[in-house]
Amino acid sequence: MFSFLRYLVSISILIYLINNYGIDIYTLITNIEYTYLILVLIISIFQYSLSAYRWMYISSESGTEMSFSFCLRYYYIASFINNVSPGGVIGDMYRIYYSKDNKHAAIKLGQSLQSVVFERLSGQIMLFLIFIFSLSIYFLTNEKYVAFLYMLAPVSVSLLIVYFSIKFFIMKRGYARDLSQNFKKIFTGAIFWNHTIISFFVVLSYIVIYIISAETLSISIDYGAFFVFTPIVLFSMTLPVSIGGWGVREATALLISFLLGLSSSASINVAIMYGIFNLICSAPGFYFLLTPRR
Repeated sequence: MFSFLRYLVSISILIYLINNYGIDIYTLITNIEYTYLILVLIISIFQYSLSAYRWMYISSESGTEMSFSFCLRYYYIASFINNVSPGGVIGDMYRIYYSKDNKHAAIKLGQSLQSVVFERLSGQIMLFLIFIFSLSIYFLTNEKYVAFLYMLAPVSVSLLIVYFSIKFFIMKRGYARDLSQNFKKIFTGAIFWNHTIISFFVVLSYIVIYIISAETLSISIDYGAFFVFTPIVLFSMTLPVSIGGWGVREATALLISFLLGLSSSASINVAIMYGIFNLICSAPGFYFLLTPRR
């Protein structure tokens, strides 16, 4: 009941924001230039391919061997399900289940869970790093030195907490120890740098699509600000409190527009356009979901 109320609130927020700050969705869709749509689709193919390869690579290092075509197929399916279902995690649960060899083996389920969690974590780490770097550049170029120092303190404390938490986690025994050893293997050394580089280009493609969403609406934008703006919006979409990020994404865009001095209506319209592009790009997942796997 509580979950249903959360999703109802997020949809209500979306409707309120569209009515007060946005424009008609139908008008938004009909004004999409096909050249921009084709460009976004091309970038999304690159994005999904890299993400699938990252999943395949991390899975192989975690003890689960999968082909690239399998990973690409189920990455599309998972993304489509996450875009149309509450919580944003049902699609990941779907690929966890179908990526294990034996559907009744708890060990295989644990390996599949690890590979999906590690793959998502790789993207989140890179998203955080790009956000911190972009925000630092934004503060320094705009001579906001006090704000930069205020940012350093909580970031430094957070990194120390994460560091000591990981060290404590790695000392665990039993199954937790096996999990911690896999974590150490994936997030240290050459393996870490390999999937981190992939994650960099995946996150970059998300930001580029967000910028194209603004260009589609002929909105004058500061590209540097969007490198700060987009990671925050993407982080908000991972919160399991909405359907496909709708409502939360637009509310976050409105809040960030106040902080960065952007137009409120423009920020929300760009967020809505990004949501539409995101749904369209995940549409092949619907086809894969309906067609049986050979």
